[in-house]
Amino acid sequence: MNEEIFMATWGSAFLTAFKILLFSFIWGVLGLILIIAGAATVGRTLGDLFQSLVTGSTLIPEIDFVSIGIGLLLFLIGYLIILLGTAASFLKYSAEYYAREFQRSTQAQAPPPY
Repeated sequence: MNEEIFMATWGSAFLTAFKILLFSFIWGVLGLILIIAGAATVGRTLGDLFQSLVTGSTLIPEIDFVSIGIGLLLFLIGYLIILLGTAASFLKYSAEYYAREFQRSTQAQAPPPY
């Protein structure tokens, strides 16, 4: 019995790696935008407080806990988008790659009809 072992080509492996890298980059940019927005929201509120303390102002600005909460929430959502988007990209394109290679190898090894 002549069994051939079909290996994945370098081209398909690099194409899959490029897809994973591209979509991970896209998720990273989207998450980073939210992280920066969250940090800016928190930083603006705490920056006003810090500035009044440094300048020795007797008027201490009111701390806006809602803005701090929203900023931290945006920061957390951005981080989760990066983390889950990258993992999902890896799983999605890896699974497609393995399924395609498995299908290709099983079709090529079908026995001839009698």
